[in-house]
Amino acid sequence: MNMKELFGFVVQDIRGGVTIIFICSVLICVACLMDMWTGIDAAKANKEKIRSKPLRKTGIKIVDYFRLVIIFVLIDILGLCFPWYSLPYGAIIGTAGVLFVEGFSVVENLRRKRSHAAEVADVAAKIVKCLTTEDAEKIIKMIKDGNK
Repeated sequence: MNMKELFGFVVQDIRGGVTIIFICSVLICVACLMDMWTGIDAAKANKEKIRSKPLRKTGIKIVDYFRLVIIFVLIDILGLCFPWYSLPYGAIIGTAGVLFVEGFSVVENLRRKRSHAAEVADVAAKIVKCLTTEDAEKIIKMIKDGNK
């Protein structure tokens, strides 16, 4: 095997590894943006104020996750010393962990969105607007009957 053939294999292996790491990075970005999206939807459903902080928080989270993946990529580079270590397993495992965490966050946001917190806020506003105590008592009785 001459040098040109050996160099061809090395380049092919590096190209495949870089492609996998790039795909992992894109998946992390998509997962974080989905988490932000479901969080904003949940806030809208619960009639909470939406601020620009979640966008900044998402950007910081993506950068932190990239730092974590870089650590795993360094482990993958060390793994290149072994002939059986052909894929960036560390980057794949790190990305799977990030996707798992973000997936739980998305599920929590979806649960929060479907909660009846928005309805509770509307009922509380109606109770406050009541002119007499009889009106307020009627609304409270209606709530208690609805829960049974």
